[in-house]
Amino acid sequence: MQSNITPPLVSFILLTYNQEKFVEEAVRAALLQTYQPLEIVISDDASTDRTFEKARAVIGAYKGPHSVVGSVNSRNMGTNAHLNSAVRKAKGEFIVVAAGDDVSAPRRVGELVKRWQSGASGVFSNATIIDARGDTKDIFVRHGYKHMAGWREMVLAGTHGAWGCTLSWEKRVCESFGDMPEDIMGEDAVIPFRCGLLSGLAYVDEPLVQYRDHGGNISFWAEERRLSRNEMVELGSRIMRFKERMYGNWKKDLELARSRNILDGRDHDWGQLVLDENILLVRKMDDLLKASPARLIFLLPCAWLHFARRMCAAASPFVALKVTAWKLLNGVLHYRAPGTHQVIRRIFGRNI
Repeated sequence: MQSNITPPLVSFILLTYNQEKFVEEAVRAALLQTYQPLEIVISDDASTDRTFEKARAVIGAYKGPHSVVGSVNSRNMGTNAHLNSAVRKAKGEFIVVAAGDDVSAPRRVGELVKRWQSGASGVFSNATIIDARGDTKDIFVRHGYKHMAGWREMVLAGTHGAWGCTLSWEKRVCESFGDMPEDIMGEDAVIPFRCGLLSGLAYVDEPLVQYRDHGGNISFWAEERRLSRNEMVELGSRIMRFKERMYGNWKKDLELARSRNILDGRDHDWGQLVLDENILLVRKMDDLLKASPARLIFLLPCAWLHFARRMCAAASPFVALKVTAWKLLNGVLHYRAPGTHQVIRRIFGRNI
């Protein structure tokens, strides 16, 4: 836990790439942060449009208290490699990340730091969804969202429950685990789990970011909102393969945590066991996504009972049944029959 007497230096990292329509607003939002001392690192991943030129113009006119560093990569590095590079340049004890098409509230850094100082390795917040014009469309989650704070919850649920557009973490996470792997897209597949292995992941139930849904977003969530029913099945298949890679990276982080005495042998072995089951389950779900409707009706209950029985080695029978049902519903019905899935979730609750 950090001292409240001397505010720690925080690095606000703004990552940009081909966002010339929105980057000026994103940069101004970074410069308007009320927290001090703040270092603002604006890094462009070799944009092919005028993104960095526009960002540099806003930086050049800035006369405020924050330290501002702007740079552009000589070549396009890709999402994770770009973030790794920017994080290595950052000098702060705590890192707040933003995208060049989103808008951070002026209080964002201050609120995240306050929650971090109360005891956590990483913090994320709620967000509102805006369109290309900046008009509000929706909110990410309703008030009272129950996040996952620790790595055990994430392993058992097979997800981290956080989103990268609002994420922040202490530099200790990078020092403990090193760079993010580049074989999986996005920091939210990596950082929340690493935070969970240290002092946990915290949540601020306030929309501190305006996430811009402009039709060109690269997240699975944004892609899903514009797909046809048939295309949803293919997306689901890609997400299953993505999750398999994510679990593989989590397994590596468990190994590293064990080697550095962050975890004991018993916790390590339990986590590896459940992650192995998660990998088998997402492979099965990939098969189920491609099954005919008649076969799916038969295979889905069989898969539920089969994997629930296997999960009993790591959890109680009730928990195994509930968790496996949740994974199958969100991994198969969500993409095969989204309407039915929504009805079931309304009846039994979002976290069945």
